[in-house]
Amino acid sequence: MTDDSHFRILAIDIGGTNLKAALLDADGRIRGDPLRCATPPEATPALMLEALSALIAPLGDYDRISIGFPGAIRRGIILTAPNIGTTVWHGTDFSALATAYFGRPTRLANDAMMHGLGVITGEGIELVLTLGTGMGFSLFRDGVPAPQIELGRHPADKAPTYDELVGDAALRQLGMVAWKIRVQDTISRCAALVNFDVLHLGGGNARHFEPVELPAGVRLAVNAAGLMGGVKLWHPAMDVIFT
Repeated sequence: MTDDSHFRILAIDIGGTNLKAALLDADGRIRGDPLRCATPPEATPALMLEALSALIAPLGDYDRISIGFPGAIRRGIILTAPNIGTTVWHGTDFSALATAYFGRPTRLANDAMMHGLGVITGEGIELVLTLGTGMGFSLFRDGVPAPQIELGRHPADKAPTYDELVGDAALRQLGMVAWKIRVQDTISRCAALVNFDVLHLGGGNARHFEPVELPAGVRLAVNAAGLMGGVKLWHPAMDVIFT
């Protein structure tokens, strides 16, 4: 695949707040400017496909599709969608629906996992935290994703979950200073939990941090990584998570 300079993947990032899309070349580089629109409120899978179709219309042709989705996914089947509405999404094979709708082979992965594929080095234990509507979590060992852990839905301090502890609503309620302290505390807990070699901090709200504010071993990831991982999602090494 990487030998074909004309091979293009449509990368889609479904978020609780926004939808984003871009075309990637075979080396994972974004071609043109990513497009975005608001996530439809209470969207069903059918309405989501319609919204994505309108969003990607200006992008042109592509060969395959990679979708990052904010929830627990097993072998392409959505188990939870806490920031979109789990009830209407539970048990949905959205990759199959997208394949049929767009006429291109589609792979679906947790959004934090796809984000991680766009930034990891492939060496050692690498953790990815994404800060957006909620908190995404993805763990890698030598470039291979670990079984998905939805730490964002785990109880955290006085907040019901980490999604509420460091999600966008907490940022708006607490203000920047108090919210950053919460994020830094969360990073410390993650260090004790998994003893990572590197933690990649990404997602739309990671932009509020400067590198000097973060402890050793923590790197800021570009927000576009949530799309850039779309090429690696089709690498043969990822086949295991879809079978």
